[in-house]
Amino acid sequence: MRKRLCGRKGSITLFLCIILSAAIFLESIYIRGAYQRKEEVLLTRAASHQTEHILSQFDRKYLDWYGIYVLDEIASDHAVFDEMTKGHTDMSFEYELTDEFSDEDLRVSISEFMRLRGLAFEGSGIIDRLGFSFSKISGTDAGSGIGAWLPTFKEYLSNRDEYAGMWDKVEDKCREYGVEDKLPYFYSFVDDLEDVMKRNFSSVMQIGDTNVTVSLFDPTCVNTLSSAMDQYMDVKLPSIVDRLLINEYAAFSFDSRVTAYEKDDGKVEESNIIGIPFSEVHGDENTCDLEYLLIGNDSKTVNKVGSYAMILGTRLILDFCAYMMDDTIRNIAYAIATVISVMVSVFSLLIINVDPVSIQYAIIFFMAFIKAVEDSGKLVAGKPVTLFYNDTFTSAAGDFANTYYRDYFRVFLLFVSEDTLLGRMHDVISRDCGEHLYTGVDAKGKLREDTYSVKRRFELYENRE
Repeated sequence: MRKRLCGRKGSITLFLCIILSAAIFLESIYIRGAYQRKEEVLLTRAASHQTEHILSQFDRKYLDWYGIYVLDEIASDHAVFDEMTKGHTDMSFEYELTDEFSDEDLRVSISEFMRLRGLAFEGSGIIDRLGFSFSKISGTDAGSGIGAWLPTFKEYLSNRDEYAGMWDKVEDKCREYGVEDKLPYFYSFVDDLEDVMKRNFSSVMQIGDTNVTVSLFDPTCVNTLSSAMDQYMDVKLPSIVDRLLINEYAAFSFDSRVTAYEKDDGKVEESNIIGIPFSEVHGDENTCDLEYLLIGNDSKTVNKVGSYAMILGTRLILDFCAYMMDDTIRNIAYAIATVISVMVSVFSLLIINVDPVSIQYAIIFFMAFIKAVEDSGKLVAGKPVTLFYNDTFTSAAGDFANTYYRDYFRVFLLFVSEDTLLGRMHDVISRDCGEHLYTGVDAKGKLREDTYSVKRRFELYENRE
């Protein structure tokens, strides 16, 4: 009887040992599996953050020069990965740069770079041509251009009540001079004027599916316009607008044979669209890249001659048309033509009679050619030239009538196909920044024998579709 009891007790103990061993073994597998998953998560997170860190090391110099986000070399440190995997000696990281910068990537970069900068650039150019300055209004020597009047405009938006108080001073002066009874008439006139100005100077902008009314007399519209511009950044632009942005970028982002432009305040060194002098990009070397974009020859001399010929031809057409519209020039040319006609008749013993009118056109053409050569020389020297020599046009257009060397390329480059233009710009960028530029990273994190891949690319190029 005792032997059976002992046997039973031993069987239970053995059974429990077997069950517990299996349970412990199974629990160990679960724990190890959980730890393995934890290591994998840690590894992928570390590799992902390290990859993002690599992308953040894009060359900012190239961004300033050409507005592109690229990687041009492999950095050796894995600081982020090492810090996140500290204590895990069985983890390692390696990567390579992928996705070479292409013409299509350049197209996307230009569209993004110029979408707002182009508007600001054109606006600044208009302000500069107008010679607008708040110093004439505020009585302070603030200078001219957008940088001069923008702070005052910002102050107005922030302190409207303070500026509104100026009317109190006006009313006090009117009472002092005894003309306060005339103020109601003045206020009525101002109300009518403001109403007319609002109707004529307010505009409706179509941005995506949203209509935005912008009034020059309502500072609250600044917030509305700011929100609308955020939407504008996400709107897919029409192909024609995209082409114009590419053309504007090409005309003002590459150096030309002109090294400095003559302005009212002296000579200004030639610089790119955001104001970086080309001397910082190329040093003292003049690479004539703008001419290359137009002509496309490997020889700088050929590119300069071809560009000069196009400018000369354009100026000849403009000057000939201007002279044909000028009564004084036509009368002078006709007088000369009459004398020449008489000379031909005399020397030919009255056998040949030439109509003075036909000679008149030839003389006007010759005068226009001389003027075109003079104008082309000024443009190449960085001096301004009136677009069209006509008193009515010049007086109406003012400073807008002045043209510079680069202004002609804005038109010329439109006749270069978009793909060709992008290819030539890519050639110049590759020469200045390196032949092999990359926009993506292919990384691998290793955990003992297992490998985990992480691929990243600049979001600008990744989401271009």
